[in-house]
Amino acid sequence: MVGVSISTVSRALHRPEMVDAETRERINVAASALGYVPQGVGRALVSRRTRSVGAVVPRIGASAFAQTIEALRHGLGKSNYTLLLAQPPIKEQADLRPLRTLIERGVDGIVLLGNDCPPAWLDLIAKNGLPVATIWADAGNALPGSIGFDNYAAGRQAAEHLLSLGHREFAFISGYLALNQRARQRYQGLLETIAAGGGRLSRELIIEADYGFANGYQATRRLLSRKLPFSALICGNDYLALGAMAGLREEGLRIPGDISVMGFNDSEFAAFVDPPLTTIRFPSIEIGAAAAETLLAAIESQEPMPPPQMLPTALVRRRSTGPAPVSE
Repeated sequence: MVGVSISTVSRALHRPEMVDAETRERINVAASALGYVPQGVGRALVSRRTRSVGAVVPRIGASAFAQTIEALRHGLGKSNYTLLLAQPPIKEQADLRPLRTLIERGVDGIVLLGNDCPPAWLDLIAKNGLPVATIWADAGNALPGSIGFDNYAAGRQAAEHLLSLGHREFAFISGYLALNQRARQRYQGLLETIAAGGGRLSRELIIEADYGFANGYQATRRLLSRKLPFSALICGNDYLALGAMAGLREEGLRIPGDISVMGFNDSEFAAFVDPPLTTIRFPSIEIGAAAAETLLAAIESQEPMPPPQMLPTALVRRRSTGPAPVSE
């Protein structure tokens, strides 16, 4: 249609600086008129790359992972890589099929969530010679290529803040500890710091639940029904905390006058609820950006994945926490 060679068309579309402006413009007009899109399958056969990365993340909706995935997608997109996402149900995390499907699609690298992945997953990835980055990894036993933070330290930060306000009686709404290493480490940091500071977190005041608004509300109702005293309620994420605040208000309890409430992650809504939520900020966006950079570098260099990167967390103090109420 334009009267030039295939190689000139290829250069105009992919290395436009190598083609003069007039020819490049004629080629672009023709491509637009024909609705031409380069065939990725053919390019992949030549380059042995699909310029795609597969991620296995069980949950995005009511979770802190959405910001990480968006930052990952953005980082990959800057280098013209596409993110393919597999979302197996939480109770089917050991199922190999989602991972196998991504590998069948010819992805150039894999992103996994957490460093407690099933050994069969890691074995399948290794046998296919793919680099793997692990996001939201915990500092304990993190694999090469992992990007995350120290959940134990995050739990300690939360407990230290509330202890400094005079709280000694605690309640905790957590994710399912048996299924989540991050939740277990956070719980351990809380428990040991509270005990060392002269506080108490009894087993009767710990409830495990899914990380959702309704789950936080329901768990709080259960806590209050047990008629055990606590002045500080720590929630495993901000979604649980917001639901918990609704449950406390329904019972006529003031926040923080009667009970202080604290979450984890510093979600976008945390500063805009009433009262604004005190929380531990997790580096959600930074994890996604670092994962994209780390994985792309490994794909391009074909070198082994670098040592784990553990990013800092921070206390964000707002008005949902205050001094412990004085006993009459």
